[in-house]
Amino acid sequence: MKQRAWRLRSHLAALLLATMGLSFTVIVVSGLLWRLPQLELDSRRLLRQQTHDVAARMDLLLAARQARLILLAAVLRGDDAAADGALLQTHVGAGQEFQALYLLSPAGQVRALALPAAGLAAEWVGRDLSDNPLYRGVRTGRDAAWSGSQPSLLGSTPAVGLAYRRNDGAVLIGEASAAFLQEVMQTAADDRTSDVWLVDGTANIRADTEQGRYVGQLQLDGWPLLQAALAGTEPPGGFSLEQRSYWAVAVPATRLGWVVVGRTPAGWAHPAVRELLPYAAVVVAGSVAIGLWIASVWARRMSRSLQDILARAARTTAGAAAGHSWPRGSVREFNAVSSDLEGMAAALQARQQKFQAIFNAVPVAAAVVDADNGGRALDVNEAWCRVLGHRREDVLGRTAVEVGVFSAEQLARIAPMQGDSMALEIPMWRRDGQPVQMLSFGQRVRLPNAHWVVWTNVDVTALRCVERELQALNQELEQRVAQRTQALSDANAQLARTAEQLRLAQDELVHSEKMAALGALVAGVAHELNTPLGNGVMAVSAVADEARRFRALAQSGIRRADLRQLTDSVEQGIDIAQRNLRRAADLVQSFKQVAVDQTSARRRRFELGEVVHEMVVSLQPSFSRTPYRIETEVPATGLLLDSYPGALGQTIGNLIQNAALHGFDGRDHGTVRLSAGRADDGQFWLHVADDGKGIAPEHIDRIFEPFMTTRMGRGGSGLGLHISYNAVVNVLGGALTVHSVPGQGACFMLRLPSEAPQSAPAALEPLP
Repeated sequence: MKQRAWRLRSHLAALLLATMGLSFTVIVVSGLLWRLPQLELDSRRLLRQQTHDVAARMDLLLAARQARLILLAAVLRGDDAAADGALLQTHVGAGQEFQALYLLSPAGQVRALALPAAGLAAEWVGRDLSDNPLYRGVRTGRDAAWSGSQPSLLGSTPAVGLAYRRNDGAVLIGEASAAFLQEVMQTAADDRTSDVWLVDGTANIRADTEQGRYVGQLQLDGWPLLQAALAGTEPPGGFSLEQRSYWAVAVPATRLGWVVVGRTPAGWAHPAVRELLPYAAVVVAGSVAIGLWIASVWARRMSRSLQDILARAARTTAGAAAGHSWPRGSVREFNAVSSDLEGMAAALQARQQKFQAIFNAVPVAAAVVDADNGGRALDVNEAWCRVLGHRREDVLGRTAVEVGVFSAEQLARIAPMQGDSMALEIPMWRRDGQPVQMLSFGQRVRLPNAHWVVWTNVDVTALRCVERELQALNQELEQRVAQRTQALSDANAQLARTAEQLRLAQDELVHSEKMAALGALVAGVAHELNTPLGNGVMAVSAVADEARRFRALAQSGIRRADLRQLTDSVEQGIDIAQRNLRRAADLVQSFKQVAVDQTSARRRRFELGEVVHEMVVSLQPSFSRTPYRIETEVPATGLLLDSYPGALGQTIGNLIQNAALHGFDGRDHGTVRLSAGRADDGQFWLHVADDGKGIAPEHIDRIFEPFMTTRMGRGGSGLGLHISYNAVVNVLGGALTVHSVPGQGACFMLRLPSEAPQSAPAALEPLP
C-alpha cells in the first residue's frame, strides 16, 4: 500500500497544532488532577457541614412537633374521656400534624382516642397498649420518646410515633405517616444541600432529598458507614452506588435514634469537577483554534523558502537556471539545504561537462540509444558525427533508420539480439551515401527507470581492404613456407641424430667415469691387501722354517726347551697370520659390499653409519698413500634408512674424492670430515666438509652442472658432482647443496628422507 504524501506546509501545521493542543491538554489535565484532591477535600468538608445542618434542622422540626404534643397533653383533663377525645379529634385528620392520637392511662389502657375516622375510635377505648414500644419507652424515665418505623394502629402501613408522659402518669401518643419524614427531610434541606438519606434502625432508608427515590429501595444492613455512625466511630469515607463512587458522611439523628447520611459524587463525577470540564474544554478548543491559525500562518511562511528552493532545483534540472544564485531564507537548515543543492548542482554540471568532454574525446564513434523507445538516439559523440557525416542536433531523438545510417532489415537483425554485451560487423551509410564497414560493440545499461544501449563503432573499412591484401600475400607466403618447411625438416632430423650421438657420448663418459672410479677402488684395495697377505705369508713361512728346524732336531734328540720354542713360534706365527688374514677378509668384504651396492639398484634397509664406514674403509687404501685424512662423526646406529645404499655410497665416494682431487690439490695436508644426524623434521643430514682451498664464487652456482670442471685437460671429466646431484635428488629423494668460503674449504650438505621414493631409480645403472 502506497503511503500518502503530505505537503511540508501540512506537516508543519499539523506539528504545531499537535504541539499546542497537546501542551494545553497536558496543562489542563494536570491542573484538574492537581485541583481534584482539593475539590474533594472541600466537598467532603462541605458535605459534613451540610449533613450536620440537615440533622440539626430535622431535630428542630421534630422538637417543634414534640412541643405541640406536650402542649396538647397539658390541656387534656385526663378525667373526662369524652372531652379529651373531642379535643384530640380536632388535631388529627387532613392538614393536621398527626394522623392518630392516643391517651393511655398510667396502666396502659386507652382512655381517649382520635382517628381520622371517628366511628372507629370507640372500638379502641379500653384496650391495653402497655406493650407499645413508645409507652414502655416513656415509662422507663424519659418524658418524651420518638419511635422509628412501626405499624400504625390504622393498619400495617408504617408510621412514626411520638409519646409524652404527663405528670399524672398518663401517656399521650401521636402517630404521623411515613410521608411526614419525607416532608421534614425536604424542609430541613435546601437546594444547595447534597443528597441526604434518613436511615432507620433496621438499615432502611425512610426519607431522602431526592423525592423518595431510594426510600424502601436500598437495604443498608451491614454497611460499614452505617455501623460506624451507630457505634460512634470514624466512618469510612466512600462507597459505590450504581457503578459510581461517592463520598459519604453519617450523623446520628438524636431524637429518632436513626442516622442521617449525606453523600456527594467523587472524582470526575463531582459537580465542581463537571463545572470545570466545560471551561477546560473551552480552553483546549480555543488553544487549538488559535494554534490552527498560527500553525497555518507559520507553516506557510516556513514553506515559502523551501518552495523557492524546489522551484530553483526544477529550473536547474531543466537547464534554464544558469547564472542565477540559489534562494536563501530565514531558516538556517533550509539555507544549508540550498547551499548543498547548489554545490551538488555545480558538481553535477561539472561532472556532466567532464563526461561530455570524455565522451567526445573517445576516438571511436559512440552512441547511446534508448532501448525502450525504439532505439532512439540519446547522445552521439563527435567521432560518430565525423565518421558518418551527420550533425548531433539532427540525430538526437531519431532512430538509425530514420537518420539513414542503416536499413530496416539491418535493424531487424540487431533487435532480437539478447545479452548484456553484443558484437557484430555491419555496413553503415554516411550522409553522402558512401558505405562504411563498422565493427560495432553494444553494452546494455539497465537503470531503475531506463534501459539504454551504448554502441561503440570502429571503422574497419580500411582494415578489411588490408585483410584482403594480406590474404593474397598469405597465400604466396604459404607456398614459400611449404618450400622451406622441407628444408627445416631435414635440418631437424640431422639435429636429432646429432643430439642422440651427444647423449650416447655423455652416457659413455659417465660409464668411463664409473669404471675409472671402480678401477681406482680395485687398485687401492689390491695395494691394501698386499700388506696383510704379505705379513700372513711371512708368518706362515716362519712357522714352516721352525717346523723344518724342529724336524732336524728330532733326528738328534728333542729337548723340552726345543719343544717349547717350537710351540711359541707356531703360536706367534699363527696369531700374526690370523690377524693379517682377518684384515684382508674385512677389506674384501667391504669392497664386495661396495661393489654390490654400486653395481646394482637394490633397495634395502640399512644404517647410514654402515654405508659411511664401508666407503671410508674402501677409500682408506687410496688415502694411505697421501698426506690426507678422513674423519667420521657418524653414529653407528639410530639413523636407519629404507633407500638405495649404492647411490648413497657412490655420492659419498664422489664427494670425498672431489675433496682430495680439487680441494687439496697442491697441498701437503688436508682433512675430510663426515658428520651426520637427524633433523627436527625427521629427515637425516650428512655433511662432507674439507679444509681445502674452497670453491670460487663464480663456479659455485654451476658446480652441479655436467662437464663443469676446473681440471680440464688434467683428467677431470666434470661429471662426478653431476652424477652425485642426480643420485641424491632423483634416486634418494633428498637435496644436495654446497657452502664454501674461498681459502677455508667447502661443505657439501645432504638432506635425506628416511624412506626413498618408490619410483624405479633410473639414474642408477649397474656397471658391466
